[in-house]
Amino acid sequence: MRLLPGHGLWLVGLALACGGEPASPPPGPHEPYARPEYQALSETGLYADPASGKLAGGVRPFAPSFVLWSDGAEKQRWIELPAGAQIDTSDMNRWSFPIGTRVWKQFSLDGTALETRLIERYGSEPDDYWMGSFVWNEDQSDALFAAAGQEDVLGTPHDAPPQEKCGACHNGEPGRIIGFSALQLAGDVARAAADEQDGWSLPRLAEAQQLTAPPATDSQYTPPGDAVTADALGYLHANCGHCHNPRGTSWPDTQMVLRLDVDSGSAEDTRLYGSVVGKMLQYYRAEAGTLRVVPHDPENSALIQRMQVRGPKEQMPPLATEEVDSDGITKVKEWIASLPAL
Repeated sequence: MRLLPGHGLWLVGLALACGGEPASPPPGPHEPYARPEYQALSETGLYADPASGKLAGGVRPFAPSFVLWSDGAEKQRWIELPAGAQIDTSDMNRWSFPIGTRVWKQFSLDGTALETRLIERYGSEPDDYWMGSFVWNEDQSDALFAAAGQEDVLGTPHDAPPQEKCGACHNGEPGRIIGFSALQLAGDVARAAADEQDGWSLPRLAEAQQLTAPPATDSQYTPPGDAVTADALGYLHANCGHCHNPRGTSWPDTQMVLRLDVDSGSAEDTRLYGSVVGKMLQYYRAEAGTLRVVPHDPENSALIQRMQVRGPKEQMPPLATEEVDSDGITKVKEWIASLPAL
């Protein structure tokens, strides 16, 4: 059997063995193709050899500058961009990926692979994306598609989400992909990882002519403000911004923006700052406080109160985490404490 990028298995060998004609190859990566029906990670084309971890040709790693908290799991990320196609970056804040793009994220604990998630664009319509999780087997030779998700993978606290929940986080981005963006790939973390792993950063994408509208060489696509402010805003962007934006799942209830744009001149100019600092709670009323962020008073800020609890309804983020991110909370607290009191 021959594995073709972006289109699952081309069953040439099977057809010949049964006395039939070889199946016609699927359409090229620029044209829409049938929704994939993956049952195992080995069918997706991520690996040339899943058991050894050898990646397939054309698959390259990347590392976002600001990461989504995943209960302390180690993560690796890869992307396959179809040959000859470019990412539409006419809106530098909202990238549109060509048909055939595939992005994987693998979760591990203590060196053991637990889950690998895939997003694949297979058509031109807004919902033509395959999203789902594969759970690794005990001998680490392959991972099987888990449509209903799986709790406590391989005896660990890590949970793989059901396929039906993928859109809750990813539908807030028109391109569905979180973490592969101008702001996430422009920083020092992303650049260093790209140089070390021969992966993608924003400068490398521009140099390789992978972007329809590359940024100017002097563009500074990083969160604004001093180090404390930039760390906090970057953390909120990565952990909250995909839901808390006008396209996101949380927008109808909150009208709160926790997503950054690349053209923000200062922290105070960001929609994030304007949405939370000194602003009243809109929908949720369980917290003791009444303001989203009370300047200079993190303990009475509802934003912190939601971040430092776990349980139905109260916790933030609401999905895919059972443990509080103490380092992330510290970053946001330090920023709030640095704000002038009202």
